[in-house]
Amino acid sequence: MRFAVALLSLLGVASVIGTVLQQNQPAANYLVKFGPFWSQIYQFLGLYDVYASAWFVVIMLFLVISTGLCLTRNVPPFLREIKSYRENAKEKSLAAMRHSVLLEDNLSPEVAARYLEVQGFSAKTVAREDGSVLVAAKKGAMNKWGYIFAHAALIVICLGGLIDSNLLLKIGMLTGRIVPDNNAMYAKDFKPESVLGAGNLSFRGNVNITEGQSADVVFLNADSGMLVQDLPFEVKLKKFHIDFYNTGMPRDFASDLEVTDKATGEKIEQTIRVNHPLTLHGITIYQASFADGGSDLKFKAWNLADPDREPVTLKATSMREFPLNIGDTAYKLEFDQFTALNVEDMSKPSENQAQSLQNTINDVRAVTQENKRFTNIGPSVIYRIRDNAGQAVEYKNYMLPIKQEEDYFFITGTRKGLDQQYRWLRIPMDRDGKIDTFMAMRELLRDGDARKKAVAQATRGAPADIREQFSLAAANTLSVFAQGGYLALDQFVTQNIPQAEQEKMQGYFYQMLFGVMNAVLDETLQKYNLGGWPQDEARQRFLLHSMDAYTGLTEYPAPMLLQLDGYTEVRSSGLQMTRSPGASLVYLGSVLLVLGTVFMFYIREKRAWLLFSDGRIRFAMSSSRNERDLQKEFPQHTQRLQQLAKDLNHDRPH
Repeated sequence: MRFAVALLSLLGVASVIGTVLQQNQPAANYLVKFGPFWSQIYQFLGLYDVYASAWFVVIMLFLVISTGLCLTRNVPPFLREIKSYRENAKEKSLAAMRHSVLLEDNLSPEVAARYLEVQGFSAKTVAREDGSVLVAAKKGAMNKWGYIFAHAALIVICLGGLIDSNLLLKIGMLTGRIVPDNNAMYAKDFKPESVLGAGNLSFRGNVNITEGQSADVVFLNADSGMLVQDLPFEVKLKKFHIDFYNTGMPRDFASDLEVTDKATGEKIEQTIRVNHPLTLHGITIYQASFADGGSDLKFKAWNLADPDREPVTLKATSMREFPLNIGDTAYKLEFDQFTALNVEDMSKPSENQAQSLQNTINDVRAVTQENKRFTNIGPSVIYRIRDNAGQAVEYKNYMLPIKQEEDYFFITGTRKGLDQQYRWLRIPMDRDGKIDTFMAMRELLRDGDARKKAVAQATRGAPADIREQFSLAAANTLSVFAQGGYLALDQFVTQNIPQAEQEKMQGYFYQMLFGVMNAVLDETLQKYNLGGWPQDEARQRFLLHSMDAYTGLTEYPAPMLLQLDGYTEVRSSGLQMTRSPGASLVYLGSVLLVLGTVFMFYIREKRAWLLFSDGRIRFAMSSSRNERDLQKEFPQHTQRLQQLAKDLNHDRPH
């Protein structure tokens, strides 16, 4: 019993882990969530597929064996006990019971048996060789079935779990008959030993189908690789539907499917949605998720080695790869998922806004949390630029400007590893809601003649005796900033100014730079016909943000800046397909467990005896549980039996 309880406790803890931690997700998801160290430890422990892990299966096997032995040993005595009336009870043993009494009045065995039957007992009268007569009765014998059902439920549930735990798959992998593949990208590329037949006993796999396309296989996560599971039918996604809340959160999504039976050619059309699956050939098709199916994207692209403010138009498709040649250098442009809606909690204090973007969560699971205001901040796309050495930097670009504090920014995040947070480049939006003013300022800063003109305008009001010296200092400051932003200016101060005066001179240079940059903005607006901009607080903030963005762009880890400018969305439906014959056993075991609990806790086994011997009547009762009830019932039965005897013998002389 202690061993079984210990195993059940372990299974309970494991089940909690399997419920809290999403199972069978791509390895990259766990790497992002837990980091490279803990993700490997959790994978080694089998926490990403708890119910099919070796230790979980072994625990269930031991529990089945332990409980099965317990049932084998105890069921025969239980069944004998259920049938038995214990008619061999001796007077001495009856007298020794806690609830035992001698009845004062005479009563016949037939009447006593009839009384007990009326009270719900099953009675049996036995005439003994010594001349005594015993009326033995019992009630609630089904209580014993509670123990049998409860123990049988554990066995049935564990057997169902074992059937659905891919035990045969694990054995096949251990013997080398089944080999997961971690290199193939498409189903047709998997080797025969990585493909499972349609007759596989149980599986749980996922597949994404783009609108208008079909699939006749699903992919199974197996250790560090993947397996392909053939299906007895082909599933085609005709149309994907999705509705949203006002916040932008998905409210409902569904798939119009056309399923074609491979054997008969019969076609079935049905719409499935969350909690409304379709079952065919013992395989249940669930609506699990939705994703990008290869959307058409349009970008504005700036070659960062070229100061030209005018972008080129670049067209691409998400979930695809494209060659990217810049000068003599060849890169590979790898597009990941496009997301049309990004729901963020925008209720945080403004000083935390930048940090909240670093922890971007595209799938917000609750829209009614207190003190949170979820907002759709528009489309985004993730892409990577990979060099010839295979090194890649990942980028996440938002199409629409995002408000932070008082102003709006076009935002692009960068990171070099999945375990890192994004670092954000924030380019300020101009009065027309565009990026044009900033890019025009960037072009002007890279033009030496234009810088001289801006410096002359900025120093026009300086006193004549210091104007030349002041102009030279302003020109040098602007030139250094144009080369590398604030970082270059800090480096210049560190290398050329004595340490004792560096802090003072930094403040001086920054004040001078801001004044010259104000002239640069005026020159930009005039040169490119961008209209006037009065000296107000919004202009000052734009200028400061532009200086920050220019600095960030000089350190931007990419040869090209891409800004999403348009899209045509194509969605794919994420379907989960499962064959789980063990589920029926689990349901049956659950029913047995409920029945066992009811029988054990709500049905009380009680025994009663009336022994007629030598003119005396001994009445005794016992109960396997809950003596408190019997303390009330025994006096009541005693009183009723005596009253019954008096009523039947009222005309007889005493």
